[in-house]
Amino acid sequence: MLVMESAGGLITRPVTGSSSIHTHASNYGATRGVTQGHKNALNPMSYSQQAAPQGLYQNGGRPNASIQGARQQGLFPPMNPGMHGGNLPNGSGPTNGDADGRGTINIMNRRADKEQSLYQICLNLKERLRQVPGFEQHIKEMEDIDDEEEDGEDPVSLMWRCFKLGFPLMTIYNALKPEVPLEIDPSKVQESKMGKAATFKFLQGCLTELEFPAAECFLITDLYGNDTTGFVKVTKVVNRVLDLLGKRGQLYQQESKIHRADDGTKSGKHTQRQHIVGELVTTERDYVQHLESLQQFKKQVEENGAIPGDAIHDIFLNLNALLDFQRRFLIRIEKQNSLPEAQQNWGRLFTNWNEPFRGVYEPFIANQKRCNETVIREWEKLRSSGQSELYKQMVENERVLLGFLLKPFQRLSKYPLLLDQLIKDGGFDNERQKDLQAAAEASRSVLLRANAAMDREQRLAAVNELSNSVEDWKGHKMEQFGELLLYGNFTVLKGDGAKDVEREVRLMFDVINSQDRAILPKPMTHIPIYLESRGPKSVSRRQAQFAESLL
Repeated sequence: MLVMESAGGLITRPVTGSSSIHTHASNYGATRGVTQGHKNALNPMSYSQQAAPQGLYQNGGRPNASIQGARQQGLFPPMNPGMHGGNLPNGSGPTNGDADGRGTINIMNRRADKEQSLYQICLNLKERLRQVPGFEQHIKEMEDIDDEEEDGEDPVSLMWRCFKLGFPLMTIYNALKPEVPLEIDPSKVQESKMGKAATFKFLQGCLTELEFPAAECFLITDLYGNDTTGFVKVTKVVNRVLDLLGKRGQLYQQESKIHRADDGTKSGKHTQRQHIVGELVTTERDYVQHLESLQQFKKQVEENGAIPGDAIHDIFLNLNALLDFQRRFLIRIEKQNSLPEAQQNWGRLFTNWNEPFRGVYEPFIANQKRCNETVIREWEKLRSSGQSELYKQMVENERVLLGFLLKPFQRLSKYPLLLDQLIKDGGFDNERQKDLQAAAEASRSVLLRANAAMDREQRLAAVNELSNSVEDWKGHKMEQFGELLLYGNFTVLKGDGAKDVEREVRLMFDVINSQDRAILPKPMTHIPIYLESRGPKSVSRRQAQFAESLL
């Protein structure tokens, strides 16, 4: 391990294995084990109720030109244990609103309309389509596919597959009885392109005959792509055409079986399982709505051009992919909730989605520090550029926007707690209990891996800062230091028992490669080597040779 102090010249020096490292309570350490940040990660409230830790630089400033010029706080100011870097001006973190920010309460605590989840939209859309003249055959085809599935196909997949055929969209439009009905000449269009040709005809009719604004229509790629955000646009246009049919009296007059979303809040006595499942479903809908609001805000930021594209990327990163994933997961949750209780298996649902969780959450959470710093840096431009009500509420103060950007981590932290509750009070049989336990372990592993990814990003930022801050490395090469393990304020005790010497250090690098570590005794996982500024002290020749042989 290579340890660096913050002032004076740089030399390398081996330290015997008897040295020990003590960290102060305010230090931040990125170690191989579960850090305090990891422990806090298991509590979804721990970060929403505390100040975000200090950034790599105080007040976002640049590092000094050399270590010799470092101030008393050192090259790396102490950071509070926690998830984020970056200072939060005018506040310590997201709140539920205050006297100066009533809009905070409106947007941060707004509950989702349970009829507006994509699952529920497609359920109700299917019932509305039953009233469209000539649509009966398309409904039958959807129901035949649904019957082939063991637990039934989810309504979103059924509706998406149906509209991709193209001809069902033409049927909906032709129910308006236009002067020139939409039709496709099979002799002029390849069979493989029939669906897209029919969709193009439908869109052309909506734009020219129905005079829908182009901004409110969908693109062909929205339907034939693989992003739920695009398909949401499709459902809005179809519902708009159905509204016109209803106003003109051109729908079948039959009782509509509009589905009401089940969120576990029906009247009557509830079991513990129903309460927990109800909380899972309703809070998942809330979370998806929050992500949708964040995506709308991102779109407006892109459109007004207030900040450069790189800054937008640093703030939102893979938000679109995260929202798409979370909509799909909500669909599976609502589908699972629609099954009889005896058939529900919540544990298997989570374990089946474990890997996709890692793929979307690790990069988003790892980017949190850069995200916060960019928001603070670009805040004045963001605050002065929006006109819509959503935009104004998002930039009412820094805490609101940073609070929304924190929600993915908070939600990821909530899943293990909900699964633990189901294990304890759900009353499931042994098989489903085992599935729930596996799911709880899997969700915790995703959380810990996301935290580890965040730690890696922060350590890389620390190394980059160090590289830019030191003018004279005294012949040393950073690429030989190994992986950065810790940074912050640490006290190293070095001695043979007769006389201990304390000194404060800032950085610790691992200088042993995996092959060398494999031959070391188990208690000795690394050789501590550190950089200091107070001159070399006596070290045995054997110790120095052994340490140097591992570099």
